[in-house]
Amino acid sequence: MGDTVKRLGVVVLNWNGRDHLVSCLDSLAACDHPDHFVLVVDNGSHDGSVEMVRAREGVQLLALDQNLRFSGGNNAGAARAIELGAEVLLILNNDTLVEPDALAALATQMDAGHFDLAGPRIVYADRPERIWYGGGIFRPRLGHVAHRAIRRSAGDGADPAGATDWVSGCALAIRADLWQELGGLDEAYYIYSEDVDLCMRARARGASIGYCPAATIRHDVSATVGGDSSAFKAYHRTRARRQLMRRYGQGPLWPVGLLVEDLAWAAMKMLQGYFAAAGAVLRAVTEPASAAPRFPAEDLVED
Repeated sequence: MGDTVKRLGVVVLNWNGRDHLVSCLDSLAACDHPDHFVLVVDNGSHDGSVEMVRAREGVQLLALDQNLRFSGGNNAGAARAIELGAEVLLILNNDTLVEPDALAALATQMDAGHFDLAGPRIVYADRPERIWYGGGIFRPRLGHVAHRAIRRSAGDGADPAGATDWVSGCALAIRADLWQELGGLDEAYYIYSEDVDLCMRARARGASIGYCPAATIRHDVSATVGGDSSAFKAYHRTRARRQLMRRYGQGPLWPVGLLVEDLAWAAMKMLQGYFAAAGAVLRAVTEPASAAPRFPAEDLVED
């Protein structure tokens, strides 16, 4: 780490995820970064999350009275964290477990690589030997956005450190001044793709974006939105990717490439027996760009 340790504000967004949040906060309490604080942003939960956080020592709380979703909740939390003195922000999902050395390792690699925005290696919580996020791939001419090295072994060298196209919002570190310059996450996205959009806007301003595998975080993938079989996830992921590509796609082929990927994903969901999810993908593909989003967050039921 550099001679001067930058104050790190960890912003953990929560919505009715009390059990996951307890585990996440326990993992953060064991982290060895010398100058960090944790701020929980609660998006109007009704499962006792707020009361649990208030009973914990050393955790800041911003309790919102309504669900502002991913972008709105994190924007509110980042603003509060900056008020509390954060020089670097770490936007963190509540369904994560942070390794004890992860915060310090991430800060060290950000300094060494002169990265303005960076992300750690993210592995599956139930299969920590397998990578979920090992860097981001964005191909605007092909309509393609993906995780690098997904489901690859964490030990096979498929996710080297260095520059990357985008960082997952599951665990995204960014200089606080750059966050303010960008205006935070774009709340035009209902959910999903806000992280890629943020990185595209950062890159357009000359920011450097890096991947730091020396830091590891475990992720219970899609816990808040009902898992991979969820029609909510399938619909909003598809809808947001199309919204993203309408903004950043280049050339004549991206609509074709994106359509092929979407139809392939719908077919995969059908083969897996997730018929509602497959139908949700097709609804997102066929609806007008101006259509109001279906499957509101309020329809989700927590297990």
